[in-house]
Amino acid sequence: MFVVHGVYHWWPKRVGFRNDYCLTCGAERRAICIRTFDVGHVFWVPILPVGFWKHWLCSVCGKDPHVFPRTRRSFKWAGLIALVFFSVVFWAAPVSPDFVTGSWFFRLGAPIAALLSLVHLLRTDKDPSLKEKLSAIVPASETICPFCATPMVGGARWSCPVCRVVRN
Repeated sequence: MFVVHGVYHWWPKRVGFRNDYCLTCGAERRAICIRTFDVGHVFWVPILPVGFWKHWLCSVCGKDPHVFPRTRRSFKWAGLIALVFFSVVFWAAPVSPDFVTGSWFFRLGAPIAALLSLVHLLRTDKDPSLKEKLSAIVPASETICPFCATPMVGGARWSCPVCRVVRN
């Protein structure tokens, strides 16, 4: 059975900003913190109120700046191991007279796919380290609010008196 489920993000409000590194864009960007009231739904009917949550979004692409957009390297290695396993299984199984073409397709295809995956893994660089990228980012130091152009109030945390945005 197919169940449609997800989360509604109601009443979005900007509550903060910071200089950040976006893994999707691959560059230093401004990240904006959005506070929403989240509600879980099943078949588009709101059922479970989850509460207020904060979500950081890149100001350019609109995605979470710390989520890696491509397939992680560990999953690629797991796929290679699975292809090697299937190669052994297909070569160990006898060829069925009803499935000759398919048997030989999988017998030849799985080792070729495993070889291509291994070449890809050995040639590509490792995933960028988010910790290294974040250490090179200079913290935000604006004294004017980037959203409403009002001078920010200093103290323990810099905040805008008009739109209540906090500089992190």
